[in-house]
Amino acid sequence: MSPDLVGAAMSWTNIKFRWPAQATQWMDQMAGARNLIQGEMLSTGERVSKLADIATTSPGPIGGAAQAAISAGRTALAAQFDNVPLCIVVTPFQHGVGQGSVGHQRFLSAPNLLQLLADKLTDTTDAVRPQGQQSALVLIFLATRLDQLAATLGRFNVVLPMPDLVRAERRAEHLAKLEVEKWVIPIAGQMPLWSQLPLQRCPITKLASQSMAGQLAVLEGYAADSSPMADLADLQARKKAQAQERDQQLADLKAQFTNSADDVSIQSRMLGPGDLGQLRRELLVGEAPGHEWPLCAGALLVGSAESLSFVQELVGL
Repeated sequence: MSPDLVGAAMSWTNIKFRWPAQATQWMDQMAGARNLIQGEMLSTGERVSKLADIATTSPGPIGGAAQAAISAGRTALAAQFDNVPLCIVVTPFQHGVGQGSVGHQRFLSAPNLLQLLADKLTDTTDAVRPQGQQSALVLIFLATRLDQLAATLGRFNVVLPMPDLVRAERRAEHLAKLEVEKWVIPIAGQMPLWSQLPLQRCPITKLASQSMAGQLAVLEGYAADSSPMADLADLQARKKAQAQERDQQLADLKAQFTNSADDVSIQSRMLGPGDLGQLRRELLVGEAPGHEWPLCAGALLVGSAESLSFVQELVGL
């Protein structure tokens, strides 16, 4: 390499902003296509206006025949979600509930959990508490470790997520992860770090992409031009595929509950019918898990027998 070229390569040069004509020359090639689009839009409008007088439609009989089934289905669906029981959730991470004052660790044994759930039945300070003759369904989640509690709640939250149980699952999962990773010393790389050039922030490329995106979309639409019959056939194929996909999703969901094994870490029990005092006494009697389960959470659902039927069948009672 000559000394002049070496000197030029090793010297610093002041920058001068200019339009990247070479890199953006593809924009000029779109002019012909834009003219074609404008002409095609005009002719399309004329063809559509001519079709208005000669096109007819003949709806099939399926709409009227399916109306009765549609009305019955919507009524049943509305009844399923209108008649829902009241619910109270107790977790060791709620304020004033869990035992323990050191760090983030909180504990709640199974007997103490049942006592808290029973006390909520007669809590007169709660204006939303149930009244009158009711039935109840109790769910308790048993664990001895944080990761076990997170896994147990996770299996239930996939099927019937409750906000407090979801929060308890996440907190138990993070605390279990913290116990494992607190001894790991992180290693940071030497600063600064490599990253990709943010070319999208350049005003040239940003404005150019915004102005050309719509035109490219129109071009793609005309490139895929088809006849009305082909469009109808494609629409029918998409509807058929969507119906098959929904049926398969429902079949897959049902298959998850087929031949499922008993989950020993989640226990349930039906109470009532009776008033709240009777439900409380019934909850506290009988054999129940003991203090060998120091990390527990629970949910108490109270309502009519009909409103509890969905969850009762869901948990296998």
